[in-house]
Amino acid sequence: MAGLLVAALGGPPALAQGRLPDVEPRPVRPPMPSYPVGAARMMLQGYCEVEFSVDTRGRTSNIHPRCSHPEFCASATAAMEEVRFMPARRDGRIVQRNNIVYPLEYRIEGMPDAIPGRADLKGCVDPLVS
Repeated sequence: MAGLLVAALGGPPALAQGRLPDVEPRPVRPPMPSYPVGAARMMLQGYCEVEFSVDTRGRTSNIHPRCSHPEFCASATAAMEEVRFMPARRDGRIVQRNNIVYPLEYRIEGMPDAIPGRADLKGCVDPLVS
């Protein structure tokens, strides 16, 4: 019995103190954005950073993409609406996590890697609002 007690107390310090490690949300499957037809016609590559929240069920909300070109905005939004996450945990409890930023790259096979950087990103305008 003494050996069992020592093994139980020999775990990570956070667990021995009754605190569970925090876990960030992670996608069940990575987002799979579709390549915008207009961007493909223009042979346009791009990059987006999508800010969003993940609720306690693993669903995304408050999706706000910033992209190197407006052609990628709708695709980035749609991809993040479809993806599901394992929700965040704080001290063992499932919680909502806000202000997550996820990068998406749009590349055309055979083209040089000329993806714009963060400084070139522009906020996307929601066509339903404007």
